[in-house]
Amino acid sequence: MIRILLVDDQFLLCEVLKTWLEVEDDFQVIGVAHDGQEGLEKVEALQPDIVLMDIDMPGMDGLSATKHICEKFPQVKVIFLSGHDDDNYLGKSLRAGARGYLLKNTTAEELAAKIRLVHNSNNTNNILPAGDRDDLVVIQNQVEELMESYRYQFQQQLEAYKDSLTQISHSSGLDMSYEKRLNELEHLLRETKDREISQIKQENLATRESIRAEIINIHNQLSEANHSLSSQVNQQIVNLKHDLDSQLKNALDDWSRQRATLQEWAVQRDEMQISPEELDSRYRQELVSWANPIRTSLRNADKQIKILRSWLIATAAIAFISLNFSAGMLIFNFMSGNSQSSQIEK
Repeated sequence: MIRILLVDDQFLLCEVLKTWLEVEDDFQVIGVAHDGQEGLEKVEALQPDIVLMDIDMPGMDGLSATKHICEKFPQVKVIFLSGHDDDNYLGKSLRAGARGYLLKNTTAEELAAKIRLVHNSNNTNNILPAGDRDDLVVIQNQVEELMESYRYQFQQQLEAYKDSLTQISHSSGLDMSYEKRLNELEHLLRETKDREISQIKQENLATRESIRAEIINIHNQLSEANHSLSSQVNQQIVNLKHDLDSQLKNALDDWSRQRATLQEWAVQRDEMQISPEELDSRYRQELVSWANPIRTSLRNADKQIKILRSWLIATAAIAFISLNFSAGMLIFNFMSGNSQSSQIEK
């Protein structure tokens, strides 16, 4: 399984690359970074096999990040995926330590093949010393990248040259046929134009006559409609006048009846009015009718008070006589008791 880290500041491109790579059974996208510094941190944390690196990014660019990755993590292989097709960027990427260089317009198949080629490339050489062996591997990779880049550009230029030659060979043979065809088309166009112009004139003439007849018909209809509308309006005005006269007459009659009713009510009101002398007499009679029962009640109460006073005087007299009698009896008893006691002593 080839573990891949994507480092690019374009979010949409990262999603597209991730979709392409996850289709392959031997690929696994383990992370995504959007600048060089974040890419360094994720390389240290995730330890990927391949890093797909962009060159132009905010902050730390791809070239600086690749140098640090190759110095700290030599087992990690960096492939540049750039939008620059200039050879200067190719040389800069190889000097930075990259193992591959692809343009962003590459296909998914080319990208997958490049990743497998870089991942499976043998970087060891048992004959040379370690330092010379590494230098030779770097030079070999750079030469291979240059040859592949030049081969790709040469193929594109060759295909463009072939297309231009094909077009030139076809154009020489097609000039005569084109000229003949143009003459035929011009003649056909002229005939078609004349025929269409005559047809349009006839259609315009027929259309003009039909429009004129339609205008006359519409004018007659409008005149009839105007006459009918005027008659209807006049009749409605007459009817409205009759209705208004009738309503006005009814309103005047109602007002006259209401006025007579008000006058009768006023007369009745005047007849029902009472003079101050009659009102004073009525008030006096009502006061007398209220005062007589009260006066009778007061007289009865006075009689009862006199009777009660006589009873109280009689009761007081009887009580006074009773007290005097009781006192006399006590004195008599007291005197009788004293006389008996004096006799007993003697």
